Amino acid sequence: GLGNLRQLNLQKALTKSHGSSLPIIDDFAFHHLVQLEHLHMANTGFREITEHIFSGLPNLRTLDLSWSSTGLKTVTNKTFAALQESPLLQTLNLTAMGINKLAPRAFSSLGNLTTLLLSYNFISQQLNGDELEGLSNIKEIDMSMNQQSISLTNTSFINVPTLRILKLGRALKGTLDLKPSPFTPLVNLTILDISNNNIANLNAGLLTGLHHLKVLKMQHNNLARLWKTANPGGPVLFLKDATKLSALDLDYNGLDEIPLNALRG
Repeated sequence: GLGNLRQLNLQKALTKSHGSSLPIIDDFAFHHLVQLEHLHMANTGFREITEHIFSGLPNLRTLDLSWSSTGLKTVTNKTFAALQESPLLQTLNLTAMGINKLAPRAFSSLGNLTTLLLSYNFISQQLNGDELEGLSNIKEIDMSMNQQSISLTNTSFINVPTLRILKLGRALKGTLDLKPSPFTPLVNLTILDISNNNIANLNAGLLTGLHHLKVLKMQHNNLARLWKTANPGGPVLFLKDATKLSALDLDYNGLDEIPLNALRG
């Protein structure tokens, strides 16, 4: 058998030809691969992710399903439940899979996951926080390029305080003028990308609690009004809590004024 296999590459190995039906991967198809660490299935097409398709992979560390067509629209707590048999899994790549919703506790079986990649999908919902419940060791979440269809709440990230990298470029709609800020629970965050979101409303508490933030990307928004002296209530000094910042992107924001304490962290 293939009991010693550690890496399996199936990129473009399964495809749908014109006039044919989607390929099928049987439940337990991989369960003989007890040493498998990396399963790469990018750019594949198969009918569906069934309950036990990824069962029996105790050493799996990376699962890459990016740019694949599986019919997956809503990620539920059953979609990847079989991966609870893979306690070493650290990276799950779901980039560009056509996902449009994350159900409550969608990834609750993946308590040791450190990297969750969800960019280039069509996720369109309000994040209440329960969607990410159970990701107790997560370090990076990438939800960028999600059609500006995700709205945040005070509790969006309340269950992922271990997060260090959060990418939300071209993903958000609605306001960030929330108290407390959606980002306040992220006390370990070092990189925050909220670029390309046409953000026009936020408050001075945006970065409260982010004492480790080093990189902030806010380019291609609409922040001009916030720094105007004539702004009702005065300029919004949203960088006041970013005392550890080493890189700041504010390009293309239409700014015509930089008030006295705007860049004082």
